Amino acid sequence: MAGRIALLPRCLVAALLLLAAMGSSAHAEKRVALVIGNSTYQTAPKLPNPVNDARLMSDTLLSLGFFVVGGGARLDLDKAGFDAALAEFRKELIGADVALFYYAGHGVETHGLNYLVPVDADPEHDGDIFLQGIALAGILDDLEKAGAKINLLLLDACRDNPFRNHGVHSTTGGLAQMQAPPGTLISFATQPRSVSLDGDDGHSPYTRALADTLKHPGYGLFKTFNEVGLAVEKATHGDQLPWVSLSPISGNFYFAGKTAPAPVPAGGATVQEARLTPSDDDLRRDLITDCDRLAAMPSDTGHPPDLSGVEVDKINIPAATAACNEAMQQYPDVMRFAFEAGRVAETHKDFAQARNLYEKAFAGGYAIAANGLGNIYSDGKGVRKDMAQAFRWYKKAADAGEPAAMIALGWLYEIGSGVAKDCPEAIRLYEVAGKMGVSMAVNAMGLMYLKGSCVQRDYATARRWFEQAVTLGDGQAMNNMGTLYNDGHGVPRNTGLARQWFEKAAALGVPEARQNLREMGR
Repeated sequence: MAGRIALLPRCLVAALLLLAAMGSSAHAEKRVALVIGNSTYQTAPKLPNPVNDARLMSDTLLSLGFFVVGGGARLDLDKAGFDAALAEFRKELIGADVALFYYAGHGVETHGLNYLVPVDADPEHDGDIFLQGIALAGILDDLEKAGAKINLLLLDACRDNPFRNHGVHSTTGGLAQMQAPPGTLISFATQPRSVSLDGDDGHSPYTRALADTLKHPGYGLFKTFNEVGLAVEKATHGDQLPWVSLSPISGNFYFAGKTAPAPVPAGGATVQEARLTPSDDDLRRDLITDCDRLAAMPSDTGHPPDLSGVEVDKINIPAATAACNEAMQQYPDVMRFAFEAGRVAETHKDFAQARNLYEKAFAGGYAIAANGLGNIYSDGKGVRKDMAQAFRWYKKAADAGEPAAMIALGWLYEIGSGVAKDCPEAIRLYEVAGKMGVSMAVNAMGLMYLKGSCVQRDYATARRWFEQAVTLGDGQAMNNMGTLYNDGHGVPRNTGLARQWFEKAAALGVPEARQNLREMGR
């Protein structure tokens, strides 16, 4: 069964209205992570949470712009699997700016040294640990030699000695204290020589707090791990206190980015400055009404940045209609509300009203409305389908710095619809939108290499683009990663990994992924 690719849909409006909310900017650093969770031990006590914790951490890091080795969490690794994962990690660390190693599972200290425990470890005495375990000192050495600017070693492994009945001696429970080399932060789930707790919700208190805290924009390293410590202390009523060893680290690092100014399009002006004419929207971005809450477009750069927006298939038409009519009456000069009312009308299939509202918003200086008009003409909604007209409207919005329109315009240049085919311009537009953090543009680059459209077909390059889009949370790219593994294009065929990618994409509502899963189940 060949996997179904999640293409840029023929119906451009469907693609563009399904854009996820953009981040403030794409991550510039090369961020590489290896995430391992071991639960199902063969001779040591089994653990309930590490597999779940590793999956949570992997998903969190992917959403924050990390390349996760292997595409996701590596689970229940034996010694050979552990060694292979570390070898792959070392290879991917070449040129990395940030290197992160996360492990959940059993750890053991013996003779003052810390070891992580593969699931097949079966030591009979201390010497076996040296051979069967994974030395943390070796992992630190690998990180230091790779030369990344920042190294992060995160360990949810501070549990009782699992081999105390096997002749393996440990001074006390937990792990021994470790010194952080230059440029390195080490975080233990609890204090050295102490034992961490298992949570009661399927996750450990440490990993739950870590995954939640990493997502906060503006949190530097000290702030992040201080907040993690406070959260764990609160969740465990003071019974567990995470521990950090930190050496000097140059520069600033933010897992979820810092608050950034509006993205800058090709012309050098900010998106707001690039609008066709000044409008009161520039002074109203801090205003949030029920119209915004019920009908804002997720990828619209003109609404308040902390407003997530609503996908078209989730708009409550009666409530949104009333709210947007009220907002337009109360704030007649704020063209954002006319645009959002146009989205509601289009969802209600009142295409004439939608076109009128988009034209009103555009005339008032709200550039994204031109993108709405492009969608109207590209799909023939209430008008004769006219790709030349669609191109004209998309170009107006793209020239004003709207990334959604850049993707639509790039698609027209790529396929030569409504305009002469122009591959260099299609690539340029995708790249500009991608640099503004729009995952669909990055996925579009991957599709070009997957299909051999405008470029020579290259599965390895397609995979790299899809991986970048995945770090931005793009469901279509997750499905396309699954297709690569399912069909063995540029990677060894691996249906298990393909299924994992399809499941992630299906959870985000990608129809091709759901169909791929149905066909795999046959």
